[in-house]
Amino acid sequence: MINNNAIRLLDYYLTNDPSIFEDAYFATNVAVYSFLKDEFRKGDVSRNPLFQWAFSAFYGMGIVPGEGKAAFFSKMESLSNTYTGVGARQLTEELRPAMGKSYFSFATKMLNLLDDAEYPIYDRMVGLVFQKPFNPDETRLDHQHSIYLDIIDTYRSLNDHPIVGSFRKRFNCQGIGYMKILDSVFWKLGSMMEQNHEMFPWE
Repeated sequence: MINNNAIRLLDYYLTNDPSIFEDAYFATNVAVYSFLKDEFRKGDVSRNPLFQWAFSAFYGMGIVPGEGKAAFFSKMESLSNTYTGVGARQLTEELRPAMGKSYFSFATKMLNLLDDAEYPIYDRMVGLVFQKPFNPDETRLDHQHSIYLDIIDTYRSLNDHPIVGSFRKRFNCQGIGYMKILDSVFWKLGSMMEQNHEMFPWE
């Protein structure tokens, strides 16, 4: 389902404080992500310590034990060769035994690197923007996945939004899919919400 509050928040800042979209965060984000994509294309990421270090540092995987990371990058490599459209929820459940718990956010980050025109990223900051009431009958993974589906629908509706084209031009990221561009934008919007005590500016 398209999240109208998320779109309203984007338009709010484009109108009232467009300078936030010129932040150095975006240039750094594009540079590191482009590096990861380049390294990913070179070959077996399960045997590439530089890629693993950069990915782990960029996405905060320090909380994952070593054996969990090894399983994560092994799975990433296997999907790069035989990718068949595995979903974020399924991937989370497949990785849970090796990683020790469900890391839905990291699963979405893997999928995003595999196909950044199809899969967005779910994390805490983006989740603030797409927040929705927790159903008492759902698990934490159910709730995260429900929000993730909303993110996908909303980003698809914004595929042709001017912010995508202006972002590509300003930060020279022609080879990056629109889902990753919107992820960067909505992560920044989430950080603005955090500064606003996790509330929308019109509340």
